Amino acid sequence: MKRAETKSKNPTGSRMTRDLPGSFVFTKAESGDERTVELSFSSETPYERWYGTEILDHKQDSVDLSRLSEIGTLLFNHNPNAPIGRIVSARIDEAGRRGVATVRFDEDELAERIFQKVKNGSLKGVSVGYRILNMESVKQGATSKDGRFKGPCEVAVRWEPLEISIVSVPADASVGVGRSDEEETGGIEMGEMKQQGLQAEEPQQRSVEPERPEQPKGGSGVPSPQPVDAGEESMRAVQEERTRVSEIMAMCRKYDLSPEGYVEKGTSVEEVRLAALRKLEEERKASQVTVQADEGDKFRAAAADGLAMRAGIVTEKPAEGAENFRGKSMLRLASECLEREGVSGTRDMQDEEIVRAAFTGSGAFPGILSNVAHKSMAQAYQAAPTTFQMWTAKGSNTDFKEVTRYRLSEADELVKMTEAGEFKHAEVTEASVKTVIATYGRSFSITRKAIIDDDMGALSRIPALYGQAARRMINKMAYKVLTDNPVIEGAALFHKDHNNLAAGSISIESLGKAKAMMARQMNIGKKEPLNIQPAYLIVPPELEVEAAQLISSTVDPTKANATPNPFANRLSVVCDPVLTNTEEWYLAAAPGLLPCVEITYLNGREQPTMESQVSFDTLGMRWRIYLDVGVNLIDYRGLLKSTGK
Repeated sequence: MKRAETKSKNPTGSRMTRDLPGSFVFTKAESGDERTVELSFSSETPYERWYGTEILDHKQDSVDLSRLSEIGTLLFNHNPNAPIGRIVSARIDEAGRRGVATVRFDEDELAERIFQKVKNGSLKGVSVGYRILNMESVKQGATSKDGRFKGPCEVAVRWEPLEISIVSVPADASVGVGRSDEEETGGIEMGEMKQQGLQAEEPQQRSVEPERPEQPKGGSGVPSPQPVDAGEESMRAVQEERTRVSEIMAMCRKYDLSPEGYVEKGTSVEEVRLAALRKLEEERKASQVTVQADEGDKFRAAAADGLAMRAGIVTEKPAEGAENFRGKSMLRLASECLEREGVSGTRDMQDEEIVRAAFTGSGAFPGILSNVAHKSMAQAYQAAPTTFQMWTAKGSNTDFKEVTRYRLSEADELVKMTEAGEFKHAEVTEASVKTVIATYGRSFSITRKAIIDDDMGALSRIPALYGQAARRMINKMAYKVLTDNPVIEGAALFHKDHNNLAAGSISIESLGKAKAMMARQMNIGKKEPLNIQPAYLIVPPELEVEAAQLISSTVDPTKANATPNPFANRLSVVCDPVLTNTEEWYLAAAPGLLPCVEITYLNGREQPTMESQVSFDTLGMRWRIYLDVGVNLIDYRGLLKSTGK
C-alpha cells in the first residue's frame, strides 16, 4: 500500500497516456504521399489524474521531442507489439498550445487496415504516451511561475512524448488513463489495485426465481406456487443487465479493452476486472520492447556512422552498411537522401538547389548531420584534458532554485547512568549550505557553402571545440573556488579559524604538518576530531615534477641515510594549469568520504545538450549547445592550502 500511495503522489518518470478531447482532423501532408497525414497529438487541456489536475505545458522548451523525432513510432492502442507507422516529424504549435506530428502509415496488413479506417472516419481517436520529467505544483488560489495556470493543478513543465497511438476506444476525458513504465516481475499489490479501480468486489447475485416459503407440517409436501410479479422481476433483470453493461463499457474504455465479446457472452463484471488486471501485468512485463528498424532507419543510421568515421570520430560497432557511406561527400549524401524521399532529377539540379531541397521539410539529411555533430561533441567533452573530476564530488538538483544541503555532526558519547537511571539529554548540531545551478550555452552554424565544399572540419571540429569548452568551463569554475577563497561557516574557505591554512614548500615535513592539521579537524559540533586523511596533492605545473618525485620516492630525498618516505604512493598528484600561483599547493580528501566542492548538474545530466535547427538566416544549419551546471562549496574540512612559504 505504501508503494502505491507514494507512486500516486509523484508521477514524474512514469509512462502515461492521454487523448485529445473532441474529434480530430487528418489532412494529407504537403509531400503528396497519401499515406502521410498530419495530426494533433497533445494539448494543454486539463486532465484529472489520481494526484490532481494535470496540465501539459506546451512552450517550446517544455517538451523534449528528441525521442519522437529520432525513433518515434506510431502504434495502435498503445500496443508496442502493433506498430503501424513512423513519426516523420514532430513540432510544438506554441500559438495553438498543441503538439503536431506528421506520421506515415506502413503498408503491412495491420497498418493498411487501420489506415483505411482512419481515412473512412471509423477511427478518430489519437492518444500520446508520455513521461513527465519535471512537475510544478500550483496550490489553491496561486498561479504557476509563468503566470499561465491557476491552481490547484500540477503543471508538467518538462515532459517527453514517447509514442503516438491511433486508439479505438478513447479514454474518458474527465478521468484520463495512467500507466507505469517500470519493469515488474511480480503481481500488482492490493493498494495499487484499489488505485487502478481493480479492487475485488463481491460478485453480483442474480435471482432467477423468488424465494418459496416452507410448507406447514402435515401438508401434501408439495409447495404451493406463490404469486410472482412478472413485471417487477423483468424490470429487475433489465436493470441488472444495464448495470453490468455500463460497468463493463466503462472499464473497457479506461483500460483500452475491446468490449466486444464481453457484453454479448454475458461475461460478469468480475471476469472483466480480472482481464484488465492481466492486461496491466502483461504491459508491465513488456515495458522494454525492441521495434525493428525500417529501411529508412537503417539508412539514416548507416549514413550517420559512415559520415562520422569519415570525419575521424571513433564509432564503436558502426551500423550495417556504414562503410558504403564512408567515402561519400556531404553533397552526394544530400542527393541520395532526396532520391530516397521521392525527389527525382537530382543529377540535373545545381549544388545549391540540392542543399536547399535537402534542408526543406522533414527529410533525413539534417538529422544525419545532427547525429554526427552530436557524436563529435560528446566524445570531445569526455576526452577534454581536465582534472576537476578527480577531487570534486557530483550532485544533482531537480530545478534551478536554491537547494539547502544539511550536514549533521556526530552524536555525543554515551555517559554512565546514575543510580536513579537519569538520562542526560543531548542534541545533534547541524550546518547547511546552498547549492544552485545555472545554464551556460552558445550557438554556432554550418553554412551551405561548407556543405558544398565538403568541409568535414566544420561538421566535426566545431561541435568538438564547444564540447571541450564546456568541460574546461567546469574545470575553471572548480579551481576558482580554491583561488577565490569564498566564505563558508563564518570565515574564508582557507583561514586560521578553520585550521586549514598552512605554510612551507612541498616536503615531507610540510606534508606531515598539513596532514596532522587535517586529521585534527573537528566535527560541526566541535566535539570530536574527524581524522581526515588527504588523498590528493593539487599543484600548479611548476610544482608537478617536484611533487611527483617526492610522492613516488620510497625514501626521504632530503636525507642521506635512506629514511623511509611515509607519503610514498599515498597521495595522487593532480596538476592543472588553471592554478597560476607557482608556490601555493593544496591537499584534498577523497570526495566520496568528505565532499567539499560539488559539481551540481540538473537532474544528474552531466553532458551538454545540443539541439539543431535549419536556419533561415545563415542558409545552412544552426546548432545550440547548453549545459545546466553549478559549482558549489559544501564543506571546508576536507581541503587544506599551503602558501608555499
